[in-house]
Amino acid sequence: MKVTRLKRGYVIRLSDSEYDLLSGEMSSEFFAGNCWFDEDWGHLPPAQQRVLTEIANNKRDWLVITEDRRG
Repeated sequence: MKVTRLKRGYVIRLSDSEYDLLSGEMSSEFFAGNCWFDEDWGHLPPAQQRVLTEIANNKRDWLVITEDRRG
């Protein structure tokens, strides 16, 4: 997930898999479900499992914030 800080607000860029993970995590938190941090990802689709595995192995950052360079 890449977040760009603008003068007034932010732009968030997500892949489809990252969006599905984020929305699933938010809904599970809302309904007091289990987090994905327990590494029991068998119920997730393969693309989402790949994203979580890359995050767990420090091959991908979950959140990157950059400054807008458009001046």
